Amino acid sequence: MNHLHHYADTDRMELRSHVNLAGEVVARLWPMRTFISRNPLQGLEHLPFSEAVQRGTELFGGAGYLSPQLYREAYRAGRISDEAIDQVLIPLATDGSVRVGNRTFSHRDVLRAALVHEIDSSEHLAQTSSPTETDEERAVKLLESWMAKSLQADRRKGSRDHSHPAANDWPFRETLAAWCDRTLGTRIVDQMNREMIKWCVAFCDEGEAAWSMPHREETFFRAWKHAAQYDWTLSLLGITQRAEKIRSLSDRPEDALLQSLHMMQVPTALWQEYLSLHLAALPGWSGYIKWRADQTSDPWQEAYRIDLVKYLAVRLFYERELVALACRSALDCPGDFQAIQAYSRRHPYTLWFRRVLQAGLAPTQAVAEARRLRRRWKPAQPEEWEHTGQRWYAEQQNSRRARSHQASTRVLARLADALGIASEQITGAAPDVREKLTTWLHGFPALERSRRWLEAAERTAERTVLARLTPAESQDVRPELSAPARPLAQFVFCIDVRSEVFRRRLEQRGGYETYGFAGFFGLPISYRTLDEPHETALCPVLLKPKHVLREVPRTYDGGTAQRRRATVSTVKAGQELLHDLKHNVITPYVMVEAVGWFFGWALLGKTLFPRWYHRIAAWIGYTLIPPVATSLTVDKLTTSEANEMVAAEQRMRILRWLRTHHRVEGTLLTPQRLEDIRLQALSDTPRSSVIPGELGHLLVLGPAHETSVLEDLRRECHITGLDTAVRIDRITRTGFTPTEQAYYVETSLRLMGLISSFARLVFLCGHGSTSQNNPYESALDCGACGGSQGLPNARVFATIANRPQVRELLAKRGFVIPGDTHFVAARHDTTTDRLTVGDLEDVPSTHRKELTQVLEDIAMAGAEAALERYGRLAGDGVEPPQEAALRTIERRSLDWAQVRPEWGLARNSWFIIGSRHLTTGHNLEGRAFLHSYDHAADPDGKLLEIIMTAPLIVAQWINSEYYFSTVAPDTYGSGSKVYHNVTGRIGVMTGNQSDLRMGLPVQSVMNGSTPYHDPLRLTAIIEAPRSRVEAIIARQPLLETLFHNHWLRLIVLEPEARSYYRYDAAGGWDAIIPDPAAQLERVGVGQV
Repeated sequence: MNHLHHYADTDRMELRSHVNLAGEVVARLWPMRTFISRNPLQGLEHLPFSEAVQRGTELFGGAGYLSPQLYREAYRAGRISDEAIDQVLIPLATDGSVRVGNRTFSHRDVLRAALVHEIDSSEHLAQTSSPTETDEERAVKLLESWMAKSLQADRRKGSRDHSHPAANDWPFRETLAAWCDRTLGTRIVDQMNREMIKWCVAFCDEGEAAWSMPHREETFFRAWKHAAQYDWTLSLLGITQRAEKIRSLSDRPEDALLQSLHMMQVPTALWQEYLSLHLAALPGWSGYIKWRADQTSDPWQEAYRIDLVKYLAVRLFYERELVALACRSALDCPGDFQAIQAYSRRHPYTLWFRRVLQAGLAPTQAVAEARRLRRRWKPAQPEEWEHTGQRWYAEQQNSRRARSHQASTRVLARLADALGIASEQITGAAPDVREKLTTWLHGFPALERSRRWLEAAERTAERTVLARLTPAESQDVRPELSAPARPLAQFVFCIDVRSEVFRRRLEQRGGYETYGFAGFFGLPISYRTLDEPHETALCPVLLKPKHVLREVPRTYDGGTAQRRRATVSTVKAGQELLHDLKHNVITPYVMVEAVGWFFGWALLGKTLFPRWYHRIAAWIGYTLIPPVATSLTVDKLTTSEANEMVAAEQRMRILRWLRTHHRVEGTLLTPQRLEDIRLQALSDTPRSSVIPGELGHLLVLGPAHETSVLEDLRRECHITGLDTAVRIDRITRTGFTPTEQAYYVETSLRLMGLISSFARLVFLCGHGSTSQNNPYESALDCGACGGSQGLPNARVFATIANRPQVRELLAKRGFVIPGDTHFVAARHDTTTDRLTVGDLEDVPSTHRKELTQVLEDIAMAGAEAALERYGRLAGDGVEPPQEAALRTIERRSLDWAQVRPEWGLARNSWFIIGSRHLTTGHNLEGRAFLHSYDHAADPDGKLLEIIMTAPLIVAQWINSEYYFSTVAPDTYGSGSKVYHNVTGRIGVMTGNQSDLRMGLPVQSVMNGSTPYHDPLRLTAIIEAPRSRVEAIIARQPLLETLFHNHWLRLIVLEPEARSYYRYDAAGGWDAIIPDPAAQLERVGVGQV
């Protein structure tokens, strides 16, 4: 039973390298508390988009494009133009043509007919209604191709050599478990997935489960080893001697994984691909584990470690056992790579016959004959299977040739109808004409047609948006820099597409300027609120927080803060008690009788009267937990100041400890004595065994007893060298130095182009959402703030920008902010379009009158924006009275049964980098990320490079998340919310057991069965010289990959010529002539 191998460190390092590379195919999946949009095919971005989505289909089973039917519906509705279709077919069409009757058709005419009328020449589509092949059908085709080559080679050699089959000659790109399922009809992959889900849920739980998995502190693999020995599921699956086999595994997951790979004889050259397939089987759990393994400071990962090596070590144990069991039972051969290959070469027709049967492609008579071969009382010999398979293979080949001719005739008849000619003219045409038409159709397969549909939709959208961004008009309205006029107020919004509507409505009030900037306002901070013990990173996941900030009570509100702290502590204790009682085995039955009536009132209020319920709940909350005026710890202490602060804290702790434990008070506790005791506790120098130290003198202790008491002091008061170093590091990370404050303010203002003509009031508008009972709440918050609300960042920026010391430092650098300019932090609620201003007490009295007028305009602009967005939520085309619409929107944000409180970032399509004058007055329907940028103030392109390598990348992640959640909602999205169950406080599963769902729910991207989101790749429109943009792409490998592989599209507006150019993959530029007749309402393939 003992199969232990001894592996060297070099073997383990090589294995980890293979696992790391294999893990590239799965994208990291963040937990629900900080939902981060990302490209689910991020690991395939090194491939061109068309190849990546095809590879994604092979790995994950998800479509890469909308169905042809939806594209054709968009075409018939005018949302995809004829001109765009002609443009995207140009690269495919040759100069060839055919003459049928008295008409001549070009290659492009035929391709266009095939695209618009969905004419497919493949035999598969000629016989079925499905537009794509299944995995089983694709595998059968690969097998038949392999058989043809293998049998032909055997005939040339005159014999078959089965001893050493080559790994690269194997026709399948699947795991041994998947091979057994598709060949023998087992369910090994499903069984493995169920087991892995069970163990991942138990191990990764973050406090939801009443009974936690034992031995989690010993890592995932070892905890599984402890528990799985007693799991009867293994016996039910047929695995014998389960406890002995698990105990015989090495405690090192690398060794256990190596052992499984060697036992299954997987060639080393295939390890990366093989492990990738296993990770792709559950991409949600694999992606989450991949993310968590990187979070070295995460408390759950620190306590309970898990990574992909540990995950795979468990998974491949199940595979090796179940595959061996299946192969012994069905084939009477070992369940390893070499044995299965050898069996397949000896019995190729048996292999083909079994695959066809499992794929459901065999005729009825063949199925009946297979049942006879499988009868239990007389197992069929391999020769019987081989003979039967050979006969059916020959019959299938003969019938296929006959069907091929019939299918070709039907396809040509459909083509004739699409071209507007009689079918007899094509079917009766010369053979060379029919052959050329068939060849053209064969060269235009389904995936290529979907690719061209997508490109045509994007060209149509491009043509429409450029028609709205009129360069000549933009140039005319550019203000004269010689005589700048100060606006009434300026607003800096996040670049989020939902801000576009609010900005447009606010500007229509007159006298206001708006700017777009990433919602973290350029501040990479980690933030701790007044009531929370832990910090939250408030910056894009591309960055690491460099500064720690805390929310603290203002000096005059200290008493209220104390009462609030006590109440919050009591409430949290009550919530924990309630959680424990709800999950206890016995107490839930008692609780129903005792407090059910209380929760019944809450249930009634939440369901029937959500607006009134939340108003009453808010009033009770304000009464019990009073609001406290707070400020932020933005100033950083120097190292010497931090040392003195820590010393004072330690002296205070020593004082309390001596009073509490040793009853020492009075004049004995002098400042110098406390300092001496502190230094004694921090000293690593061995003490004299004869003479006691300062603590011994004070407490009258002998040297031996003093040592013991000193250890108690160090432990209870946390006074050690390590504790001191950690505390000083934390203090010195808190806040910013004056130089850092000035740097962040200047950099952010320059990035957004706000360098002159400052208004007296500048509002910094972070954003967040409001929804109830919504696991995806953080997906509606600010992505630039790590899936959190953006108000803290706005408050920090306003605080440091208003500081006189910072203004003086900026002035020395030549960056002057007028003395009467005051920055104000605000929060834009994207669900209700209400904008709430914070820290009003800091607004100078000289600005109060202006502030009152501005707040009135903000409220009116918000109401208009909410009314506009309400029309998209309702989708019925009826515009209700404003008051009724606002009530409905508020109710949606408070209704715990609402599956769609808002559309979020659905329909995002463009990322516009340029001055606001480029888009002012144009209704972009909340589809554009708007990032302010002044090309004239950035001659070296450094500011543009920051925008292109940070906000643009994040926007591409968001766009990809929405794209793939729309085209494959059950694979790359998370399916319907109706079936979601929150799992371990980290994510959701469908039902009680599934992969950890990644992506967005259908309610976020679909309106019924019709896509609301337009799945188009993000188009970046940049107002800057082409040479500058081209140089940035050349310097940044990631940008080069995204643009050259067509994950991002790029259009540049030349500032001087005011002309548009499209960037192509070869690094060239194509001039674009906007069409003023294009209408924005006809953009996209989703629902209008």
